[in-house]
Amino acid sequence: MFAVHLLSFYFSKLQEDQIKKVDRFLYAMRLSDEQLMDISARFHAEMEKGLSSESNATAAVKMLPTHVFSTPDGSEEGEFLALDLGGSKFKVLRVKVSDNGKRSVEMESETYPIPDEVMNGRGTDLFVHVAESLKDFIQRKHINQKRKPLGFTFSFPCGQSKVDEGVLLSWSKNYKARGVVGTNVVESLRHAIDSVGEVDVDVLALVNDTVGTMMTCGYDDQHCEVGVIVGTGTNACYMEEMRHIDLVEGDEGRMCINTEWGAFGDDGALDDFITQFDREIDAASTNPGKQLFEKMVSGMYMGEMVRLILLKMAKEGLLFDGKVSDALRTKGKFHTKHITLIEQYKEGLKNTKDILLELGLSPSEDDCVAVQHVCTIVSFRSANLCAAALAAVLNRVRRSRKLKRLRITVGVDGTVYRMHPQYPKRLHKVVRRLVPECHVRFVLSESGSSKGAAMVTAVAQRRAAQRKEIDDTLALLSLSPENLQQVRDQMRVELERGLRKDSHSTACVKMLPSFVYRTPNGTERGKFLALDLGGTNFRVLVVKIRSGIRKSVRMYNKIYSIPLEIMQGTGEELFDHIVQCISDFLDYMGMKNTRLPLGFTFSFPCRQTGIDKGSLVSWTKGFKATDCEGNDVVDMLREAIKRRNEFDLDIVAVVNDTVGTMMTCAYEDPKCEIGLIAGTGSNVCYMEEMRNIETVEGDEGRMCINTEWGGFGENDCMENIRTRFDREVDEGSLNKGKQRFEKMTSGMYLGEIVRQILIDLTSRGLLFRGRITEVQEILALLQVRSILQHLGLDSTCDDSIIVKEVCGVVSRRAAQLCGAGMAAVVDKIRENRGLSHLQITVGVDGTLYKLHPHFSGILQNTVKTLAPECDVEFVLSEDGSGKGAALITAVYLYAMRFSDETLLDIMNRFKIELVNGLGRDTNPTATVKMLPTFVRSIPDGSEKGDFIALDLGGSAFRILRVKVSDEKKQTVQMESQVYDTPEDIIHGSGTQLFDHVAECLGDFIEKQNIKDKKLPVGFTFSFPCAQTKLNESYLLNWTKRFKASGVEGMDVVALLNKAIKKRGDYEADIMAVVNDTVGTMMTCGFDDQRCEVGIIIGTGTNACYMEEMRHIDLVEGDEGRMCINTEWGAFGDDGMLEDIRTEFDREIDRGSLNPGKQLFEKMVSGMYMGELVRLILVKMAKEGFLFEGRITPELLTKGTFETKHVSAIEKSKDGLTKAKEILARLGVEPSTDDCIAVQHVCNIVSHRSANLIAATLGGILSRIKDNKGNPRLRTTVGIDGSLYKMHPQYSRRLHKTVRRLVPESDVRFLLSESGSSKGAAMVTAVAYRLADQRRQITETLAEFNLNNDQLLEVKKRMKTEIQNGLGRKTHDSATVKMWPTYVRSTPDGSGMKISAGAFLCQALILPIDHNGLGR
Repeated sequence: MFAVHLLSFYFSKLQEDQIKKVDRFLYAMRLSDEQLMDISARFHAEMEKGLSSESNATAAVKMLPTHVFSTPDGSEEGEFLALDLGGSKFKVLRVKVSDNGKRSVEMESETYPIPDEVMNGRGTDLFVHVAESLKDFIQRKHINQKRKPLGFTFSFPCGQSKVDEGVLLSWSKNYKARGVVGTNVVESLRHAIDSVGEVDVDVLALVNDTVGTMMTCGYDDQHCEVGVIVGTGTNACYMEEMRHIDLVEGDEGRMCINTEWGAFGDDGALDDFITQFDREIDAASTNPGKQLFEKMVSGMYMGEMVRLILLKMAKEGLLFDGKVSDALRTKGKFHTKHITLIEQYKEGLKNTKDILLELGLSPSEDDCVAVQHVCTIVSFRSANLCAAALAAVLNRVRRSRKLKRLRITVGVDGTVYRMHPQYPKRLHKVVRRLVPECHVRFVLSESGSSKGAAMVTAVAQRRAAQRKEIDDTLALLSLSPENLQQVRDQMRVELERGLRKDSHSTACVKMLPSFVYRTPNGTERGKFLALDLGGTNFRVLVVKIRSGIRKSVRMYNKIYSIPLEIMQGTGEELFDHIVQCISDFLDYMGMKNTRLPLGFTFSFPCRQTGIDKGSLVSWTKGFKATDCEGNDVVDMLREAIKRRNEFDLDIVAVVNDTVGTMMTCAYEDPKCEIGLIAGTGSNVCYMEEMRNIETVEGDEGRMCINTEWGGFGENDCMENIRTRFDREVDEGSLNKGKQRFEKMTSGMYLGEIVRQILIDLTSRGLLFRGRITEVQEILALLQVRSILQHLGLDSTCDDSIIVKEVCGVVSRRAAQLCGAGMAAVVDKIRENRGLSHLQITVGVDGTLYKLHPHFSGILQNTVKTLAPECDVEFVLSEDGSGKGAALITAVYLYAMRFSDETLLDIMNRFKIELVNGLGRDTNPTATVKMLPTFVRSIPDGSEKGDFIALDLGGSAFRILRVKVSDEKKQTVQMESQVYDTPEDIIHGSGTQLFDHVAECLGDFIEKQNIKDKKLPVGFTFSFPCAQTKLNESYLLNWTKRFKASGVEGMDVVALLNKAIKKRGDYEADIMAVVNDTVGTMMTCGFDDQRCEVGIIIGTGTNACYMEEMRHIDLVEGDEGRMCINTEWGAFGDDGMLEDIRTEFDREIDRGSLNPGKQLFEKMVSGMYMGELVRLILVKMAKEGFLFEGRITPELLTKGTFETKHVSAIEKSKDGLTKAKEILARLGVEPSTDDCIAVQHVCNIVSHRSANLIAATLGGILSRIKDNKGNPRLRTTVGIDGSLYKMHPQYSRRLHKTVRRLVPESDVRFLLSESGSSKGAAMVTAVAYRLADQRRQITETLAEFNLNNDQLLEVKKRMKTEIQNGLGRKTHDSATVKMWPTYVRSTPDGSGMKISAGAFLCQALILPIDHNGLGR
């Protein structure tokens, strides 16, 4: 037993020693995994070079396009012929493919030899031989004469530009036929077939054996996308992404690439792995230096490789005792089939001995073991090298498809792979080790590559038939240039119709005003809340905007879903859900106690009547909430906030997503005046000239118009380009017949159009093998989602390429339609502005525009083609329309425009200030001083007389003589003269000022020849005064640049009387002192006795009104009314208006004579308005928004831009001309755009003034109504002031806003034609009337007055009459009868219990006779 074990050990040890000996000798052929990974990486680099058009010419691995775009999908059928030329034998086949419920392939074939003289002769002879063999096959098989499609397997390197064309690059496998390299082998075959005759075939496809192998295996396994040949030669092919193949046009889908990997290493890439035996093989080959990789791995060279190794080992004494036979020295005597036999598991050593004996050798057991191991090393190296290259292919496929794990099948053929007992297992094992991320199945091509040629032909035939039907279907969605021009022109017509009042109601493009008058200019700042509702998701944002050098926008947001049951429930449920989301967000941000201004992006058609008022026209995008259409969505949101009662918000602006997008982009690009949404929905807005918008009052400036172009086509103007698919989508929609343009262009419907087309193609067997039920679930995604984001289809198959093509056609049409509509818009803007060329920016948002790879380019090209005079830049909105809503809010708060809610808030603040000013306790700290004027009545029409009026309130001082007559009809005659008040007097002493007034008054009286008369004088003194009497008034503080010393705190009537007395040349009776506001009210009150409010809006501003005496704590008495001079110019001096003051207001204040005072006046009055505009223009110019950034010294000089310039610039007709003239005087050379911008700045500043005045006036009117306790107030407001009189738009804006803020008041506005001076006379006239009335009443009542003597006489007479009445004799004649009552005592408190009531009852019951006795 021991001997047996010893012998076994000896032979094992002997075998081990032989193996080690061979391993040492062939060390260079044994490759580690690290080396294989290195080789794989090198091969991948070679693939990249071969695919690139720049490096392909020098690449060793040629990566030849095959123009095979698809593997079989199982739907192929028909009868095909196939030729297979690639070795010493030539094969002809007939392949029948059927799809009758079960796929099947029937094949018949014949093999024909190719003589050496043909292989190495003329090329024409080779192809004639092939054609004759084909003819023989057809005749033998009795194939009918109907033209048959033929596939040609040609297993040599060819360059292909089509699937039926191939130019031979070089021969291999011992072929040397002359005149073939560089020619089209398909054309050569066709010529040969024609010359032979009687062969009716159509050569449809040329493939090499590798492609044929992949296609053969692909018929049985549709995951097969790689083909490998390891036989006489070696090669691989695989399905490459078209986008990576530079040599072929097109990016969509895939194409099979014939790697021709046999040439790997020809450029030296494998020099460090090539052994001396490889070099010897190459040197002895027919193509030295070529196909080096093939020479290291293929069956053609493997046997010779082993022979060379055995020969060298024998020569070195390592084999056969150093003996070498002639056969071993002879090339070609050791074949690859010998290696296959030697490596057999059981018979290998026996086969080895037999083969070596045939070679004339006498091998020992050791020699046989060593020779077997040499064969193993050589074949294993071949498998390793193939595995490394194949690993590179598989990794490339996986990475190209961006997969973590790839499932794929490799079709393999070739004698080495088929016949070698160990080769497949070794190859599979190494591949799986090198690419663990790939799940690889290997399938042996049972039918060889010949069947593959037939499969390629079958696929080509199928694709050609499908292509025609698909092209015919998709042609319906193709738009010609004429179609697009028609859409552009018709869109322009509808834009115009929507703007006109007479056609607006029937227009399908509604052109809704947004009340957004300008885009951001970068000065906006603050913190804002924004809501964004427009789809199944609802977004709440906080937006923080900073201006200046550190200009930035920061956003914090949260997204909430809108469930379907809420979208299609009630309006109350929808808005309650929105408010719940806001509540959650405010909790999340810790901001529930903060009242922020809010912008509401509401992306549905709304008809707006103000920036914060929008009534829903109709729902779109799948929303159907009831009780919303026709209602104001802002009001609905406010009501929902009230219902929740957790927080309060200031809803400043409601916009749709399109306007929000424009505003977002305009914040970065001032040229952005158009907004486009191309996403779930489709819409456009743009800045339209106000003069063209007939549905809104006003002609100046611009307003953003929300076109709602989704409704374009509802009047059938697009019927010629709508398809049956569009109509099917419309029929299945929630709003049949509506939003037709949107249904052809928006993401919400494009997917459904695609779905309808795919179902149509599938029902005709052109997709998914005709099985609609199988694809419905996949296609369901297309109904509601973007066609690009969620196709739900695997793009590896032909079907997916068709799906992509359908998507491309549908989205291309959508982009073209949007482009045609946009061309209409930009051309309209260009013509509006009278420009030959327009430069403009479009802000864009929406998933379709953002995510679709070609949508934006197609849209832009369409616009360029259809509007060549417009240079249109498209800018993507990065932050969506939520930021735009916040910016609009910022623009309208900080760029001086206010919502009605903000104005109502200001109005309520002012009402509080009115109460504070009237209260005795609060008046000292009140900013609105509410000064009593002691004017107790307005004119009643009975006033008459001759009066003097003085009017001091500005640099011009006015004196009037007013004659009021009350004959048949009350009339007023006035004569006046204006006197200048020099600056040195304005800023001098009080004595100088009143001496100047007295001097002017004396001059006027002298000119009127009334020096001898002492006429009553009314003094209009337009500065804040505290009055104690009608003719006693103490100046509180100077305003309007007056600074005369020694006047503040003094009685101005006493100062004037003193100055008059000092002159001594005339007398005057100053009966009343009033300010200009009271004068205005009294002047207008003379004409309209309902006038109980007076306002001045000129150099300064103020208001007065008739207040109930019971509310005036500062004056004794409760009965009647008194005029209160509000002195509202100081409103805000206590910080009440800080949240609405701008940086420009603060700069105005800092540069004024009274910083911190009269802040309201500085925001609204004419004295400051021009300067306010100048400061804004300077800032805009500094930031490059105006005058190309150039600033002149004149523009930098304070006071050079006057309020009269604002009025001139805002005129409707020649405003822009005036703007240019005024700016030219300031040294500026403005462009047209500059003039428009300046005009708009003026508009904003003056509009803010009117709005603020309206808010404070609204507070007064509301107070008067409450005082009277009437449900509705009917009153007149008297107004004066240069700003109100001269500005072309001011009065209209003021009236409109007042009536909106106090709708329960009927207000008449009456301009004071004669100014406040007449009012002073009227106050004096009223005082005179009241005095005269008092005199007459006093005279009448004087008759009832009794003196002491008269009272003593009455006493005396009464005493006499009492005595007469008590006397018996005189009783009858007495006038005072003195009747007895028989009551003898008054109560004494002693307990008598008869009640006074009882006594009275008895007294009443007993009648009394004439003698005074009871009966």
